[in-house]
Formats: sequence, C-alpha cells, structure tokens
Amino acid sequence: MAKLFDPIFEPLARPALARHGGMLPSEAAGVDLVLPATGAGGAIYSTNAISGSALACCRIVRTSDSAEMDIGYRTISRKIDIASAMAFKASPSDAILVKTWYDQSGNGNHATQTTQAKMPKLLAGRDAIIAGTRRADNTLANALPRYFDIPAGVAFNRLGNTKLMVFASSVSLQGMTPYEFPNNAQSDALLLSQSNAMSIRWYPGAVNDKTPAAKDVLEFYGMGTGATGSGIYRTTGTKSTITAPTTLAITGGYLGFSSVASAWNKAARQDYCLFAVYPSQLTDTQITDARTAAITAFGVPTSFDNNLIFVGDSITEGVYTDDNKTLPRLASAAVSASNKQIWNLGVAGQTMATIATNQATREGTLYSGSITGKNVFHLWAGTNDIIAGTGVASTVMGQIQTWVANRKAQGSSVRCVVGTCLPRTGFGAAGSAKDLDRQDLNTQIRNNASVNGYTVADFAADAVLGLVATTADTSIYPDGTHLSASAYEQYAAPISAAAINAALAS
Repeated sequence: MAKLFDPIFEPLARPALARHGGMLPSEAAGVDLVLPATGAGGAIYSTNAISGSALACCRIVRTSDSAEMDIGYRTISRKIDIASAMAFKASPSDAILVKTWYDQSGNGNHATQTTQAKMPKLLAGRDAIIAGTRRADNTLANALPRYFDIPAGVAFNRLGNTKLMVFASSVSLQGMTPYEFPNNAQSDALLLSQSNAMSIRWYPGAVNDKTPAAKDVLEFYGMGTGATGSGIYRTTGTKSTITAPTTLAITGGYLGFSSVASAWNKAARQDYCLFAVYPSQLTDTQITDARTAAITAFGVPTSFDNNLIFVGDSITEGVYTDDNKTLPRLASAAVSASNKQIWNLGVAGQTMATIATNQATREGTLYSGSITGKNVFHLWAGTNDIIAGTGVASTVMGQIQTWVANRKAQGSSVRCVVGTCLPRTGFGAAGSAKDLDRQDLNTQIRNNASVNGYTVADFAADAVLGLVATTADTSIYPDGTHLSASAYEQYAAPISAAAINAALAS
C-alpha cells in the first residue's frame, strides 16, 4: 500500500543533494527536509532541517501577542509537529508565523525573518487547503490550498538554493482508506499563486509525453533566473518540456495543490508528486540522484491492473460533497477489482458536445495498453446539453455512440459504461419538453447498449434518484440538480460500481 501523508511537508531522503547542499557527510544518509525560509532581506531560501531530529525545527510567533515558541518533530512519524504549533494559538483567529527555520546540519545557517509582515504563515487543517470544492457545510472553500501563506513582499530566491516539497495524493487508493491529505481525484495542479490569481500552474497531464503512471515521482524544476529549463522529469528518466510556466519570479503567493475549474488539470493524477526547484549549478546527474533518493524514501513506482476513467460534468466531478465522497471515489472503492488507478475528468458545466470535441486530447490519452486488467471509461453526460436546448436527445446519443466507438478502438482491454440522465428542476415538471428529451435520451442509451457494446449505469431507473419529484428533496438534490454526499453513497455510487463490475467481467 502506498504511504500516505499528512497535509504538511514530508521528509525527503536526499543523500545525493546533501553532498551539494552544505550538509556534513556524516548526515548524508539521514532523511532530511529542505524547507523555504525567509532571510533578513525578505528573500525565500532554503535551510537544512533533519526530520526526526531531537532539535527544534523552527521558531514560531503568534500574532496576538508576539509570543514565540520552538516546535520540533513528532517522534514516530518524523513530521513537523504542526499540532503543537496550532495549539500555540491564543484564540482561533490567532495567526502562527514562522520566524526561524533552524539549520540542523551543524553549520549554524539558521534562517530568521524579523519582520512579521514577511514571515510565512503556518496553516494546517483540511479546510485550509481545499479550494474550488464545497466543504461539508456546502459552502465554497474560497481560500486557495496552501501550506505556507507567503507574504506578497517576499520574493523567491532560487539561485544557489534547493527547495524540495513532497506531496502525496491518493489516486489508486482513493475511497478505500481514510487519509489526511486532501488531494481529490478532480484536479491536482501544483501552483504558485498570488492574491488568488494563478501565476503558475503545473499540469502533469499536459506534457509532451505519456501521462505518468500511478505512483510516479514527478519533479517540476526551474534552472536559471527565468526557469528556461522548466520541465517535468519522470522516474523513467524521460524529460518532457513544457511551455509554461516560463518563470518562477513569483513575489508572494501560495504553494500547494489546487482544485481549480480547469479542464486539463482534471487529468493530473499521481500518487506521489515531488515539487522541486533546483539551483542552476546542479547537473542533470545530480537531479537524477535526487529523484532516486525520493523513490528510495517513498517507494518504487508500481504498475496498476485496472484503469478507471470517469468522464462527465459537475455531477461526476462532485459539487455538494467533500473530496472523499465524489462518485469516482465511492464507486471505485466498491469495485471488486484491486490495484486500480482512478481518474475524475468531471468538469462543471461540460456538455456531451464538449466531451466529444476534447476526447482525443483528454480521456483518450489516459488509455493504458500495458495493464493486465481493463481500461474502463465511465461516461455520464447529457444533462447540460438538454438544459441548453430542446430536441437534442438524438444528437447527444450520436455523440455518445461515436465516443464509445473511439474508446473501444483504442484496444481490446477497453470497456465502456454510459450513465442515464437524472431529472433536475431546470427541466421542469414530468412531461415537460426538456424532461421528455431526458427520457428520450435515456431510452436511446438503454436500447443502444447491446449494439454499441457498452454497459448502462441506469441512474434514472432508480426509484428515488430517477423521480422528478425527488429533485425537490434537498437531502438528495441540494440545489435541484446536483447530488448530495449521502445521495452518492446510497444511490449513485452503488449503481456505478455495479455497472463497472459488470464491464470488468465482460
């Protein structure tokens, strides 16, 4: 089982980089974590902190009274003791700032920032690092995901320094095990941003290479002042260049994973993502050494047997639910097959027409010809086509048929599942023009399954979900369109899982 992590920086074994980063040779075999720190001039740079050390990790300051305290590491996990830092708050509204990162290498290179306005803010907790999704109370999590909130007046200084941050998502294991790290299967884009505006986005799926397999350790790196060598290194040693970002000259911002409404980052699914900014003087060999050290620390990338790709709109993406209760997570957890890689390509507002247009560059790229099991493509769309027009059932059905044919043409391991369209208040009462369109589409989906070779996930046939009157029940349809977490758990996910199991068995 993949190792899962807290939503905090994780230790990273870097014996190779230790030789080039000023650590003592005797400590090169240890597990160390290089963290960003604030220098007297306001520049963010790195310092050596050895995880699990009995020494303090950093000195924190609370804003309410400027009281200070050193925090260390949790003994067992060797992770930063964020709980102690949060407990240092005098009140819930108190902010915890990082004043000093202690250099535990023995060289005394502590990094201290004396100006509170330039101190990174330490954040913890699930709500603080989920964005673009609803919390349990159905309100938007407006705050961007972040580990350290870096003041706008502080600039990143990469020259001669190395910053390594490791984040873990749980793609192939999602839904099966509770875990702290909040990455969801919807959109995992590494970002640096300022004032809620995206400055940098990292799209592991949108590179000139095959989409990385589950548990690949990836690196985003920049060399030189303009990051002209930006690219993604895979554990295979393949380097794929990308056109953006073109610079890492960010002044302030957030560092972490994002859940943003962008089409391509829906395909960015990895179990392990390593974010690294390397100094220009490091060679490719040294970078490879660092990658090898990361694999040593977090496990050798392994293959997966079954590839489950969910394609659709906001109902697939998940709106009125938390990350662990989206349809892909819940349905995949109930699927009998083991060792699954799961993708959520649900995009809010997406129509079948849009899916048909983008299929070759999105879900089509996720097909794997090397797995021992099946590639199951789960399509659930059409509701937004109907809401936008009348009499579109046959057009949507034609697009579904073409989509299925294109998926099946990719290989003999492909299986397709197509979901029927649920009612929504926007369609009007039962028997209205749009509701009749919905019923017409569903009839065609059912009738064409055999000839077109797909399995039906008949959500609309459910005695609860499929009733037009149920759309007024806010415990199931919170806004008359989207499903609640309990609706996914009780109704939609079992239907989806049963269809996927049938497809896997075919």
